[in-house]
Amino acid sequence: MFVRAPAKIIISGEHSVVYGHKALCAAINKYTKLKIYSNKTNSIEIRWGNDWHEVLDLNQINTNSQLAQIAHILKIKPSIIEVESELPISSGLGSSASFAVALSRVTNASIEKAIEIENIFHGKRGSGLDVQVTHYGGICIFQIGKPIQQVNIPIQNILLIDSGDRKQKGTEGSITKVKNCIEQKDGKQILNRISEVTEQIIKEGIVKELIYENHDLLNRLGICTDKINDIIRICKTENIPAKMTGAGDGGFCIAFPKDEQQSDFLKLKLQNYKTFKATIDQEGCKII
Repeated sequence: MFVRAPAKIIISGEHSVVYGHKALCAAINKYTKLKIYSNKTNSIEIRWGNDWHEVLDLNQINTNSQLAQIAHILKIKPSIIEVESELPISSGLGSSASFAVALSRVTNASIEKAIEIENIFHGKRGSGLDVQVTHYGGICIFQIGKPIQQVNIPIQNILLIDSGDRKQKGTEGSITKVKNCIEQKDGKQILNRISEVTEQIIKEGIVKELIYENHDLLNRLGICTDKINDIIRICKTENIPAKMTGAGDGGFCIAFPKDEQQSDFLKLKLQNYKTFKATIDQEGCKII
């Protein structure tokens, strides 16, 4: 059986969402594809390119590995799981959530189980944003404790830009930075303003000035690397809305060119970085 689940971007609301504010996010047409079939040996084997290859022997008690924990949550029978992702792991675009959603779908498990799996990768209980957006697809408003809400905001072209930096301490490191900023500086005011900007973007769409301000606010939280800021500087020079996306301290930026021609032009300007064209995925996780 084949299943695919989309990656995700956060358009606005990084970190403020952790403190109860809304986030505007979207599923995009970059996928984690998963195939699962039975195994003749009493084991579970996962093959994820060069990133993850592990064999879990079900004849032995093993609760330490991530695969063992996942197998326990989903009650997976002996099987071989083959995974292919169109984006790098630890990109900040929800590759682990896409995997969790796809595997839960193929084993007929609930979205709550997918959230449990996502928590294993992050080492703590997350907001559930990545999993829900990946599951449902489209452009969504997410707020902790409330049902996810799909909205219609016109977005035709997205350019994903890989900064090349990878988070050294994972998402948790970025969250700790923001927490310290709240305790020691003006972090609370910054998060409140991010929330206000998010509300404006929900009402007005991809307004260039709001996207720029959103990025500047995230930069003030101390989670933008030099390379991320260089990417945004280039996009600003070309008058194209752009910001970092995800937890920060590395990962991807997103830009919103007005058309295909502007997207191609921006790719040339960003030739020192890997770029990927994307559009909104409206379907979410599906069997293919």
